[in-house]
Amino acid sequence: PPWELISFDTAAHAFVFLVLAVLSYFSARRQTRFPALRRHAFGLMLGAGVAFGALIEVLQMTMDLGRHGEWSDLIGDSLGTAAGLLGMWVTRRWW
Repeated sequence: PPWELISFDTAAHAFVFLVLAVLSYFSARRQTRFPALRRHAFGLMLGAGVAFGALIEVLQMTMDLGRHGEWSDLIGDSLGTAAGLLGMWVTRRWW
């Protein structure tokens, strides 16, 4: 149902991926070994966060461990990643 998009589970997914995106972006921008990663950190971390969320959901669907993948979880993962990166972009001047 549509109300499932604002459930606690989806919010938890979004929060975890928000933290993952913030830490990943911060680390990618501070490293000096790979200049291309540093230059394109925003796009790469956005793609990596969404791909990681999709991988988790696909593995839950294909592995027979009693779990099932959900679109709402992938949407929550993607929104959390985007929100974390947007927050880092907005506050980039202060860190």
